[in-house]
Amino acid sequence: MGLAACSPGSGSKQDSGAAVDGAAVSVAAGSAIADEVKAQEPAACVDHSKLDPTALPALPETPYTATFEAVWRMVLEKHFDPTLACQDWPALRVELGAKLVDAEDPAAAYAIMNELLDRLGQSHFRVIPPSANTDAEAGPRGSAQAPLSARWIDEELVVVDGAVGGVDSGIPRGAVLLEIGDHKLGELTARIKARTERPSELAFELTRGVANLLSGDDGETRTVRFRDPAKDQERTREVTCVTPTGDLISLGNLRNIPTTVEGRMIAGTKTGYLAFNYWMLPMINKVETTMAELRAEGMESLIIDLRGNPGGVGAMSVPLARMLLREDGSLGTLQFRDFKQEFKVTGNPDAFAGPLVLLIDEGTASTSEIFATGMRDLGRLQGIVGGRASAGAALPSLIESLESGAILQYVVGDYHSSKGTVAEGDGVLPDVLVQEHRQDFAAGRDPVLDAALRTLSNPAVGD
Repeated sequence: MGLAACSPGSGSKQDSGAAVDGAAVSVAAGSAIADEVKAQEPAACVDHSKLDPTALPALPETPYTATFEAVWRMVLEKHFDPTLACQDWPALRVELGAKLVDAEDPAAAYAIMNELLDRLGQSHFRVIPPSANTDAEAGPRGSAQAPLSARWIDEELVVVDGAVGGVDSGIPRGAVLLEIGDHKLGELTARIKARTERPSELAFELTRGVANLLSGDDGETRTVRFRDPAKDQERTREVTCVTPTGDLISLGNLRNIPTTVEGRMIAGTKTGYLAFNYWMLPMINKVETTMAELRAEGMESLIIDLRGNPGGVGAMSVPLARMLLREDGSLGTLQFRDFKQEFKVTGNPDAFAGPLVLLIDEGTASTSEIFATGMRDLGRLQGIVGGRASAGAALPSLIESLESGAILQYVVGDYHSSKGTVAEGDGVLPDVLVQEHRQDFAAGRDPVLDAALRTLSNPAVGD
């Protein structure tokens, strides 16, 4: 998630070492120059921080050139790495700027701009066109949401929750989504598969695309065609978009984000369960209160569920870690172009010291990945349990509006844990990898949570 908070590609890969849990086993102008540049490998990374853009040759005039130039220049000036991942940034300007001449429509032009950003090999780089609300892959269509969520499981888009925020969509868990409105989800899947490489990246993009299609203004309806798990037959249902419940928090370009904190003791155990949907500093008081309530109920071990948590403000990770660390520690460091920010945690003698397990999935991103990586490298976790690796989108980013009405999200920092581990790219890999199936959700089971409870009862599993 963006917001100078806490994106695949800039560092060493983590050691997988995943345990398998019992039942649980991502124009012409400029073309000659571009061809020559592509044929030559740069001898060394070049620092572009002193480059004078005004001294560069003009690009071909098109309706999209000014926006392309703004994107190119903003990355040049704001990226944390002045070598821009060792890319020849001036040559890419010539190569891709020349392609705009052949762009048949805005979609093609914005695809070229995103191709420029893709050359950096990092997430949290994206240009969203002004018409994004008509595109499943570009952004939400409104602040309300149909009350169901789906994930990519066993090569299908499976409904994992058909009642969100106390509102029942009427679509059962375990159903397979086929169409939303006039969007065939098989076609959406094919497009996203063509541009992604890692399983977690594919699952993350599909989940986000479906959520975008299910969004809208409060009271709008979405026609959903799905395969019913009980009768194994196709059905269609009208689902109404509702405004999510929860305290609304605004920060930067993120407006009226509904935030929720959930805490409970898991029935029949002395294990507490804590989940929250974003990392926003105003939420920390509610998290602290929830932790105190769980401890008062006799909590001896804790599961923090970061599944589907896309991040937010990185600074919130420090006070949460302080509730869990009795000794001083560091969750890692963010390196910006001109300074560093270390997530130092002062030890708290009153911190909860019982066994701790984190739950992750492909929707675990950004600050969630920083927290998971940092806590694991501090040796505080019994284990990390999940159906697949996290999103691999851990770098902080900013979101800015361009004159054309487009939105640019771009990375401004790099992250490493106290041991030098990165979450960017491959993501956080589970210690216990759980095999999820559609039938689990149809039967009302949560195989990842079940595996976490087994991990807590068998310490060797998380080693």
